[in-house]
Amino acid sequence: MMQWVDDKESPYGCRLVCSGADIDDIMEERYLKFYKGACNMIHPAIDLDRFVDEALTQEDIGFDSQAQLSRFILGATMFNPDGSKLIQINAILYHQRNTPAFKGRFRFTCAHEIFHSLFHGQLFRNAGDDRTLRCFENHFMESTVAPSQNTRDFIEWQANRGSAALLMPVSIFKEKVRQFRSKSHNQNALLQDLVSCFDVSRQSAELRLKTLGLLILPGDDFVLEHDGINSYEDPRRREWH
Repeated sequence: MMQWVDDKESPYGCRLVCSGADIDDIMEERYLKFYKGACNMIHPAIDLDRFVDEALTQEDIGFDSQAQLSRFILGATMFNPDGSKLIQINAILYHQRNTPAFKGRFRFTCAHEIFHSLFHGQLFRNAGDDRTLRCFENHFMESTVAPSQNTRDFIEWQANRGSAALLMPVSIFKEKVRQFRSKSHNQNALLQDLVSCFDVSRQSAELRLKTLGLLILPGDDFVLEHDGINSYEDPRRREWH
């Protein structure tokens, strides 16, 4: 469960406490609400343009996909005093968004900033004039383990986990892995199928496999870490097409 706590060690004076599983659940709920149970299970990659136009607009979150940011800043989120927010994506990244090398990076950056905009506004409740959360290139170093101390690293880890959870919702991701593995036990083929299915980078797909405990074992056997969820029986999925 997500919970805000006071934290004197934090430069913000507070901290959002949540586990990776908490983030997976809440972002999958956002995904399911957006598609109203009718996502395309053949190609379930979230339509970020539509999500921005429909879901974010309802929450008074603006989106500037061609912001003039330093080349070291991939994205930023502004938290305005009136409660509105503005996501900014580096124009350089935007103009390369359809190239094989940068498509996954662009989508991951957008989803990363979306998480910031949705869940980190309270960090700026006592902020002065500078209410912008800037995300530098080194903030997008994905990790399977949440840092325990540094608040800045912690909120970037949360945004990275939230980005992966929106782009590759846990139940759908697990089902697609099952489907692909039923056809082939080749790890490279599995990764390429996931990249194409969710429109993410190979690095993101591989890390999502590790994070969710989907392991390829010696001897080319395949197991799912038991987490108490049978995605075939999950009632949230029964009306998906």
